[in-house]
Amino acid sequence: MKIGLVCRHYTSTKGGLEKYTLNLSQELVRKGHEVHIFCNTGDEKPGIFLHNIPIFPLSSPGKNLSFALKTSTIIAGFGLDVVQSMERIWSQDIFRASDGINPVQMQQKYRNIFWRKFKAAGLRRQVLSFLERRIFQRGGAEWFLTNSMLIKEQIMRYYQVPNERITVIYNSVDTGQFNFSAKTTFRNAVRDEFGIGRKCRMILFAGNDFQRKGLAVLIKALGKRNDPDTKLLVAGNDSPGQYRRLASRCGIGANVLFIGHYKNPEKLYGSADVFVLPTQYDAFANVCLEAMACGTPVITTRTNGAAEIVEHGKEGFILQTLEVDEVMKRVHDALENADNPLMASNAAQKAAEYTMERHMKSILSLYNKVCEAKTA
Repeated sequence: MKIGLVCRHYTSTKGGLEKYTLNLSQELVRKGHEVHIFCNTGDEKPGIFLHNIPIFPLSSPGKNLSFALKTSTIIAGFGLDVVQSMERIWSQDIFRASDGINPVQMQQKYRNIFWRKFKAAGLRRQVLSFLERRIFQRGGAEWFLTNSMLIKEQIMRYYQVPNERITVIYNSVDTGQFNFSAKTTFRNAVRDEFGIGRKCRMILFAGNDFQRKGLAVLIKALGKRNDPDTKLLVAGNDSPGQYRRLASRCGIGANVLFIGHYKNPEKLYGSADVFVLPTQYDAFANVCLEAMACGTPVITTRTNGAAEIVEHGKEGFILQTLEVDEVMKRVHDALENADNPLMASNAAQKAAEYTMERHMKSILSLYNKVCEAKTA
């Protein structure tokens, strides 16, 4: 097949959406398909046809709208069998709702209804809303792809898209990089690197948006627990200033370590007793799947699509709220089980089911369905 993938930044140095596109494109090439990438910035990769899309540079609304229009115009001239877009563009065969949908994002980000309405009136959100309505309700895409039932149900509820037009394909994990051996290979080395005692309990948090990912409530929960032998390692590119101050006010400043971006995350997962991501909203936080693959139980929220692959009490715990007391209790439960190998083993076994081969089988099945429908 001749396949087009749309992602504004085609690189491994960005977030999960970009890494997903990179991995998908390379797997498609390995399976013998011709792959064209349409992006504004991108890294050259063997066997990949890279097409640069110029965008209006001066504002976020201008960037979003110009990329949406220019990409669709340029794609039309390539005669592609399937176009899958990870971005909101004017026209595509398959739209992958990688980061959820605008109405829910607004609800999660702006809890105050008046502030939410004010922000929704801004040009950036108006453009995003316009493009989403075009995609879901006005023929901008015929097929929709999500990485969780959470997002599928939200699309159906807010945009009245029929069930049969939405396919759920869970993310995959590279078990060559993320696997149970990380527990024994990296545990002591990472702890020594960051000055964490080998008998200490270590909690890992990883993400680039500390506010949305719930770092504040985790720090407050650990402050309330107040165990000097429990350390929190925070990995991610966000600014740590206000969270350092919060940790100090909670009396655990010395027990919270901010390490920024870490090149080999499997080492962090393998060294941790539990991975905690009390996120307000995530379509599917792949860090949870990576942590599980390394044998690290996960605590996350029911508003994270990744929670759908975690059985409460077996591979980790699912938070029903973001209340400090509940987070503290689940952290306590996980750390009490830290010396019990069963939960770690359960997590690794569950994650190992989500291979790239399984993912590609589902993706190619969808592509074939799209091609058959277009031919008919």
